[in-house]
Amino acid sequence: MQLGITRRAMVKAVARVIVGSGCVPLLFDHDASAEAMSTGINIKISPPGPKSLVLLEDLKKCIAKSNYCGLFGIGLNKGQGCYVEDLDGNVYLDCFTSASSTILGYSYDEVAEAHYKAALKLQHTGFPYSPNVETVRFSEKLIRITPGDFSKKVIIGLSGSDSMEGAIEAARKFTGKMGIISFNRAYHGSTGLAQAASGFNALNEGIYDLNDPNFVKVDFPATCADAERSLKNIETVLAFGKTAAMLVEIIQGDGGTIVATPFFFARLRELLDRYHVLLIDDEIQTGMGRTGKWWAADHESVVPDIIVIGKGLASGYAPVSAIIGRTEILNSLVPATQVFTLTGHPPTVSAALRVIDIIERDHLVENAREIGAYLFEGLKKVERKYPDVIVEARGKGFMIGLEIKISKDPLAGKIFAYRCVEKGVYFGYIGDKHRVIRVLPPITAGQKEAEIIIHTVNETADEMSKGKIPQSTVDKVNRYAIGW
Repeated sequence: MQLGITRRAMVKAVARVIVGSGCVPLLFDHDASAEAMSTGINIKISPPGPKSLVLLEDLKKCIAKSNYCGLFGIGLNKGQGCYVEDLDGNVYLDCFTSASSTILGYSYDEVAEAHYKAALKLQHTGFPYSPNVETVRFSEKLIRITPGDFSKKVIIGLSGSDSMEGAIEAARKFTGKMGIISFNRAYHGSTGLAQAASGFNALNEGIYDLNDPNFVKVDFPATCADAERSLKNIETVLAFGKTAAMLVEIIQGDGGTIVATPFFFARLRELLDRYHVLLIDDEIQTGMGRTGKWWAADHESVVPDIIVIGKGLASGYAPVSAIIGRTEILNSLVPATQVFTLTGHPPTVSAALRVIDIIERDHLVENAREIGAYLFEGLKKVERKYPDVIVEARGKGFMIGLEIKISKDPLAGKIFAYRCVEKGVYFGYIGDKHRVIRVLPPITAGQKEAEIIIHTVNETADEMSKGKIPQSTVDKVNRYAIGW
């Protein structure tokens, strides 16, 4: 077994020298098509192809509408490096990464192997009742890599939603107050308190009271005027003395990849401290190095009282999330109130621990920062070249949003994204009226991938500027681009 591992490590090193893109994972028992996939984009048939369409029809028969918000109607089949292949054999550069989850890209055998070995040994212990070493070591690592030099504890979860819920519960229990402030168009999860705290009315209508005084929403500080108004509104709410915590995304994700004005979060932290209100930092989408630092809060030099992480924590190899917070806050919860049967699942936490090790070993946070800056500057050039198409490129690291001008066509964002996927770059789209293209490549992506993205965006912007987007693309948008 040791001989095999050594051999794979040698293959990886040689492959990186040959390809030079920084986007080659370990190679282990992959077929020829997987090897070919890592070399680049290959569109054989205009998507969605016939096999994807068959899957889509089967999906409609058995999956509830609330459980599907498809982008392009494309069924994915396998992945290699920074590329994914659909059911019809088309290969795309992945710039969606399962909504920021598959941060390492695909086919990292050492992560899959860590999961497999743990499952062979003992697949589950019911950690809340019978602890295991893997979960304790994982929690120790999370304490080490998250902000704050104070005493911290960890609560392991299964998804960003349930961990966000737990963070709100802990804040309420610790402070004895019920009020939660969050931002309009924030997305914090799709369960209970996490959903109620999210700033999309469509999620809560008919389920939660939109006028619940315990959940107050303010505008995200996208401009200086927004920032001043939000701080003033926040202080007005804090003055009533009923607020437990302020819930924030440092970079607003599903709201449209919105970056706050400089120094806003430092000022917010000072304001919250003055009123003895907790700061909960939602790093579910921004964390694990995506923004060019381990956590988006690191860009602001802000230390939250509670940080919530998920998505990329295990790079899609297993569902896992975590709350990391001040010991006294998390310990204020009554024992056994955060007991989920499948938390602390040894294969899952083993995979997640290996993901963290890889990010540190391969300097992938630095890669996201450096290649992300190159990508961002290239996209800003396209923005300046086609102001009639692109309103703004914004973001940090490998979390970038491209806002598309929708004044002439409310579907322009979806159309832009769909045209790019036809060219082999698989984006997402988010924000109000889906006007923002979601640029979320794996943090392993190199300059080669950045140049492909820039070229494709430039080519598509040129087509849109000249009115040359094919009618067939628009037709497919109307038929398959659902979004939410």
